[in-house]
Amino acid sequence: MRDDRKSRTRAEERLVPDGVALSLQEAAAWDLFDVNVRVGPSGVHGELALEPAELLQEMDDFYIRSALVSHWAAEEYDAAIGDEALARIAEPRFTPAWGILPEASFIDALAVCKPLAVRITPGLRQHSFSLGRWCAGPMFEYLQDRSIVSLISRTDITWDEVAALLENFPRLPLVLLDTGYRADRYLFPLLDRFPSLHFDTATYLAHRQLESVVEQRGSGQLLFGSRLPLFTPASAIGVLASARIAEPDKRAIAGDNLRRLLAQAKARTGVQA
Repeated sequence: MRDDRKSRTRAEERLVPDGVALSLQEAAAWDLFDVNVRVGPSGVHGELALEPAELLQEMDDFYIRSALVSHWAAEEYDAAIGDEALARIAEPRFTPAWGILPEASFIDALAVCKPLAVRITPGLRQHSFSLGRWCAGPMFEYLQDRSIVSLISRTDITWDEVAALLENFPRLPLVLLDTGYRADRYLFPLLDRFPSLHFDTATYLAHRQLESVVEQRGSGQLLFGSRLPLFTPASAIGVLASARIAEPDKRAIAGDNLRRLLAQAKARTGVQA
């Protein structure tokens, strides 16, 4: 990673608004770990999709040290092919968020990789399966038993399904991605009831909304996310940098919470730290 932006010229520095520059200076000290990133070609978002080298450049531009990364092909096309493409990247700054399906044969094949994280994509336009115990129960038992960080977009799961899933699997480290500013009356009761539930900040950007969560519930269930390559990380970084919360809370959200979850998964799966 470029050291302290030494490669940026003074002319380029002058093009960065003061508020953005201050946010980036603060982010440089956080050791940012992004929970919500995709890589590779996309049939739906082709003009925005980034190959690994391009994604790393974007991460460098915003001081994102590490990322939990899934492959577009695993979501849009074939989970096994996407996982194979992800495995070939082998970039140390990427922690794979593998595609997963509820079939026993798929889980057995994925287990060989000793996954620390997965991205679940059950939507009708993705892999079209129920999250109910009758369909995906063995998959969630596997994920819960190994404390595997389980990502799912809010667009792919209803609030009632979130509640039912965590009632059945209360130790599942579930990370709800892409929540919006109108989610609080659903989200807060679930956070209170299920300590294993977390959510990312990529789209949680309303005025002083972050402070409200931290003041009422602490920072332990919040994870920094950017939604790269669809969104710029600038918004999520700016909201976190300007949040009126303590520095330890900012660092927890920026990456420490996700590292804690991954450490638990490593301990349960036998992966060396």
